[in-house]
Order: sequence, then structure tokens, then C-alpha cells
Amino acid sequence: MRRPNFVIFITDQQRADHLGCYGNPTVRTPHIDALAAAGVRFSRFHVATPICQPNRAALVTGQMPSVNGVRQNGIPLGLDSLTFAEVLRGEGYRTGYIGKAHFQNVTDIPAPPRVPGGEGDTPALVLSRRDQRQGPDYGWEVRRRWARQPGLTLPGPYYGFERVRLCIGHGDLVDGHYTAWLNERHPDPAALRGPDHALASTVTAPQCWRTAVPEALYPTRYIQEQACDFLAEQDAETPFVLVVSFPDPHHPFTPPGRYWSMYDPDEVELPASFHHPVEAIEGLPGSALEAYRWGAEDPESHWPFAVSERQAREIIALNYGSISMVDDAVGEVLATLRAQGLADDTVVAFTSDHGDYMGDHGSMLKMGLHFQSVLRVPLIWHDPRRPGEGEVSGRLGSAIDLAPTLLQRAGLRVPIGMQGQDLFGHEPAADVLVEDPGIRVFRDSEARVSIISLVTERWRLSLFEGEAGGELYDLEADPHELTNRWSDPACRAVRLDLQARLSQRLIALRDRSLVATARA
Repeated sequence: MRRPNFVIFITDQQRADHLGCYGNPTVRTPHIDALAAAGVRFSRFHVATPICQPNRAALVTGQMPSVNGVRQNGIPLGLDSLTFAEVLRGEGYRTGYIGKAHFQNVTDIPAPPRVPGGEGDTPALVLSRRDQRQGPDYGWEVRRRWARQPGLTLPGPYYGFERVRLCIGHGDLVDGHYTAWLNERHPDPAALRGPDHALASTVTAPQCWRTAVPEALYPTRYIQEQACDFLAEQDAETPFVLVVSFPDPHHPFTPPGRYWSMYDPDEVELPASFHHPVEAIEGLPGSALEAYRWGAEDPESHWPFAVSERQAREIIALNYGSISMVDDAVGEVLATLRAQGLADDTVVAFTSDHGDYMGDHGSMLKMGLHFQSVLRVPLIWHDPRRPGEGEVSGRLGSAIDLAPTLLQRAGLRVPIGMQGQDLFGHEPAADVLVEDPGIRVFRDSEARVSIISLVTERWRLSLFEGEAGGELYDLEADPHELTNRWSDPACRAVRLDLQARLSQRLIALRDRSLVATARA
């Protein structure tokens, strides 16, 4: 039997319920919904960490951030890392990656220094390991490098992907291979991009502008075109894996053309927790609220920030517009797959790297607390040889499960060191572990303020480094996470059980990538 092909769609910062097939009554996503109707939709698929760079590393390596080393944004994935693409390439697959990768740093801005008065000097061993992930080989995703040199040639394979077309950045401020493509199609692209060149608009919410970039030149369209070109070059003899990764609907919110006004803010439904701010949640340590204070001071940055009802409706409407444009692109890529006669041999998956509060507890963006809106992301899996025909799977899943699931479907053994499970295997689903270095590391790289969470069939438990308290939510009775049950005497036994389960999960997810070479 012919080995299956794979097409994997990834969006950026999209919560699970911002798709029609996940119950959203407003956003129109017919192509993605059709994929779910013909396949399997996972209702409890989660991130390994709610941050871009480390969760993308988890998706391709099948390893937790603490194992692959990408603990936070700003730490590139090691070039010696084993990805599912490298495994498939070794088995004769053609490998392609179109769009946002974020396996390496996207800026060359130095990390924040240690806060004065810290605990001693950084050990030399740590410095030497850090130096191993610096230098020219780790500068391929610096956005302004491509802006200055649009004709750069990326050496390959890049983390196992032979054909790569990068999009670096978000909204209409994207560079990479896209830069040269845009320059070829417009005499002055700079005059179209960014808030200073935006079209007139009545939207007042932060990080929103009506881009002058037309639909035909927007990054989503570029990714669609490049993905279709890749598929047009494939044949029925050689299997392939293609990742199609969109920078949208991540902020800033700049859907082009008709997508800008596709949704009326007045018709947008706000989340049930909108009027219940994080400050109203009992038992949270002060450090847990730090991100939201920073967002209040600077809503144009990447910290979570509070919004008014009107601002929330505006942002959500624009977010939906970006998602609908992605959906149209997905439809075109799938149409090309069918036109090439490859659909019957191709497994198609759709997921996102993490979610967005999108109005939960009156906030936007991510970072801070581990609400389901940032932890739970879509995963749709359509296998023409094993159609689910609209099946909804409640199996717990994590980003580290994607790589093993792909490799098992390809008939390959999962390499030693990959930590996830085959989502279609017979092994019982494991509790989901979520690692997070904490918000303060973005201002103090040596800060010790990590958050760690365990998500089970019913509960979410979160612990804060250096804090006695924590979070405990009954996701069955309280799906909007309004009431922290950490100090509730009626939940004491549950909390102790979950803390024990968390300990077991930490033990199970230790680094096992190195194997003994002798009895020593």
C-alpha cells in the first residue's frame, strides 16, 4: 500500500471555538468545517505551552519545552533536533514548509539582562550551551534581515524541511521569502504596510488598522499560492509532507479588503466570562496578575490587555475576518490537492500553535493565566483511508502528540526521545502537562516565576513557582473558569490527587532522548 502524504495546516493564536465546526455561531469557515465533517475533530487538544516559539518546537519534535530546550520565545530550536520532517525525509518523503515557522528568533534584539541583585553570575556551562544556539546558522528568521536582503537563500534542509518559504511577522508587517514576492508585484510595498499607511476606519481598538495591502498581495494569499505550487509539483509515486502555516489571526488585526468588514462588531457574541476580570478571581498570587498590569500600561505591545465591550467586539470581528481568509486559502489548497489526484492518499490536519483570550475575563491576546481559551486549540484530522465522518473525539491530547501520530500513520516507529502519544493508539490518554516560564522572563531572563498546569478530563490545576497558592477549576461544572476552587475545603482531596498526578506526569516526561551505550 502506498505510504500516505500529509498536509498540515497551522494557524497562529487561534482558540478552538473560533471555528464553525467547534460551535461558533458567527465565524464562517466552510472549508475547515467540511474537513471536520469528513474526519475527526478533537475537542480536548491542548498546547504544551501557550507561547508561539516553544509550542511550535513541541509540535515538530514531539518533546516538551523543558526537553527540546525551547522554554520560551527567544530560544531557537537546536539545529540537531529531530523533527517529524527529518524522520519522514529519511524514509524518502519530500518535505515542505510554507509560512510562519518560528523555529528560530524573529528579532536580533538582545535578551533582557539579569536584574541587579540577582543570585550570582550565570554559570559558564550555561553560557557555552547558550552560545551553541547563536551565530549565523540561528539568524535565518530575523525579520529585518529579510527586509534588508529580500534575495536571501535559506540553506536546507531546514529542520528536516527541504523546500521552505518563510513568512516572518504578523498582520501586514510580514517579511521572509514573502518580501521578494511582494516586491516583484508592487513598486512600493512600504507605502501599503503598517498603521501609518492604513486606510480610513472607525475601529478604535488597539492593534487594529485597515491595511492598504490588497487581498491578492496579503501574506495569507502568498502562502496559499506557494502551497498550491508545491502540490502541483508532486506525483503519485513519492510521498510528501507539507506544512502550511499562516501568521494570522495573530495580532495586529489587519484583514485585507472585504475581510476587514466581513463581520459586524454589533453581531459578535462576547465570551461568558467577559465581565468577570482576572482581578475578580479569588486566591491568585500577585505575580499572576503582573502581565495584565503591563498590558494596561502598554496595550500596543504583546502583553494581555483589558478592553471595553466595543473594543472586544471590534477585535473579535476582525479576528473572524482573518480566519475566514485563512479558510478560503485552505479551500484553495485542498482544491489543488484534489485536482492533482492526490486527495485519496493524503492525510490532512488542521491545528493552531496556541489560543487567545479574545475577550475571556475582559482580556485580549495571551500570556498570564492558563485559561482554556489559550490552552485549548483545534485539531482536525482527515484520513481518507480511515474516515471519521464527523466523529468528535474527547480524548485528551497535547502538542507533543502530533509528531508521533504522524509517524505512526506513516507506518514508522516513533524515535526514542519523542514524548507524545499516537492520538489513535490504544494506550490510555495521558493527562496534559503545560509548561510556562512566566511573564517576567520577558523583562528579566533569569526570573523564576514559572507556571505549570495539569489538565485532566475534568479539572485544571495550576501551580505558581515560589507561591503557596494556585488555581483549581472544575471544567465540567465551570467551563468558563470563573471560580477558583483551590482553597475550597470540598475540593481538598481533588487538589491533593491532582498534585500527585502532576508529580507523576513530570516524572513520565523526563528527558529520555539519550540511550545507554554501555553498562558503564
